Parts: sequence; structure tokens; C-alpha cells
Amino acid sequence: MFRLIHIFDIKSGKSPESFLSWLDSTLYSKSKEFGCLERKNWVFLDGMKDPYGKGKKKEKRPKYISEAFWEDNQGAEEFRQWLRGPEGANYRKIWLDNISNHSVLRYVEFSAPLSLGDD
Repeated sequence: MFRLIHIFDIKSGKSPESFLSWLDSTLYSKSKEFGCLERKNWVFLDGMKDPYGKGKKKEKRPKYISEAFWEDNQGAEEFRQWLRGPEGANYRKIWLDNISNHSVLRYVEFSAPLSLGDD
């Protein structure tokens, strides 16, 4: 399983509800053509530094998180190439017109080695 996470803020004057609705419907339906299994959007509440010690609040982070689950990196990369090309120009414009402070995090599912015996 491959997980792609976008963290971002929505630009001042833009509607978070409208943009996130677009992400959930329009962009998700297109990404499914490339193998996206699921998308979820989240709103960041808070974070703590040293949570098991003094538990100080962390500084400001981007407010929105959009995660996509893929079977592998290949489908995500093909979708990214499509977005960067002429066919994805309108999607890219909507994305860039609405967000700021954007970062991407990429994760792959971890599988611990199995221990089947003493050898």
C-alpha cells in the first residue's frame, strides 16, 4: 500500500467547503482511473512537542490534510504526470488557485519480517 499525503492551507478568500468538495468528487474520480483506492480529507487540530513530557503545543502547521491510498507508487506517479501535462492543466489551476503552504509526504506500508522458527 502506498500513501500520499498533501498538507496545505486554503488561501484567504477561498471557500474551504467548495475546494474540499471538489477534491472529494472531481479530483478523486479522476485519480481512480489511475488506481487511487481511497481519498480522505482531514482538518489539523493541534500537535504537541514532547507529548509524554511537558506537552508543549507545537507551532502552526498547515490546516488541511488530503491523503490518497494507492496500491503502489506507479499509479500515483502516472496520475502526477497526467496532472502536469496538458490534460491536467485545469485541475492543476484549480489546485494552485486555492492552496498555499503546500507539502507532500509519501509513505509505503511497512511489513515487519516474519519469524517462522528458531533458525
